[in-house]
Amino acid sequence: MANFDVVTWWDRRSYHWQPAPKPAAQVPPTNTPHNPYLNVPGARQLSESVPDFLARLPPATTDWRPGLDWIRISNPHLPPPSSDSDHTRLLEGGAERLALFASFEQMASVVGRSPTQVRADISRERGKAVKDLKALAAACSVVCGKWMLFPEPGDVNDVWARVATATADNTLGIAAKVEPRVASEKARLICVYTRDFRDKEDVGRVLDRMRELELVRPSGRQIYYKSGWSPFDFVWPFSLGNDAYPVLQMRGQSLGFMEGTSGKSRHQR
Repeated sequence: MANFDVVTWWDRRSYHWQPAPKPAAQVPPTNTPHNPYLNVPGARQLSESVPDFLARLPPATTDWRPGLDWIRISNPHLPPPSSDSDHTRLLEGGAERLALFASFEQMASVVGRSPTQVRADISRERGKAVKDLKALAAACSVVCGKWMLFPEPGDVNDVWARVATATADNTLGIAAKVEPRVASEKARLICVYTRDFRDKEDVGRVLDRMRELELVRPSGRQIYYKSGWSPFDFVWPFSLGNDAYPVLQMRGQSLGFMEGTSGKSRHQR
């Protein structure tokens, strides 16, 4: 058993997990304003101006209640997102892939292997699993992502007004949301959505726009980008070893296109 090479055995297995291919849905362009939050009480309606929406639902003083867990706004200038997302398939395929990783973890810890070898092998397989999960998300058309800001209660109205106005003007992302008040002293989460977490240029463009709006700055606290989204904030309940949500929750600079210039929130100290 001491001479058993788990990595070689694993690589020579006849079965290799792969997500089944699925053709990407083609979304035709449209000049008609679109609102996925039609008739949602906590969302901006196209019949109201952005200032009226902000006055109706100021996040600093709008309390959470059933049916109002978020205050939302969409970019009305973009075509609707693909309706071809397959969350069930993503969950099932992701669970299968993670089960394979868990099996590898167990086999990698066989008697006779040094802790250094085990850690290296598990790290390598974790990287492969992350890559596979990203491919699966693409095959299932669950590819949206979001930048996350955490302004303090005293700043949330100002930050949200900038985010909402830019979203409605088609200069930021595809949608945005902010937490209503739950505890007066609690920092609020604002999410700025991008259409595709694989599109590094667009993800970076949104970050640059947030810098222009003075929502992030180099001396502030690290902000985060999270991949994997649906109109109902689908989140993969996955974990790979000690790296919780490795595909979903990533530091801004870890995406590669922003190394050394990751965003910092202006309103975080």
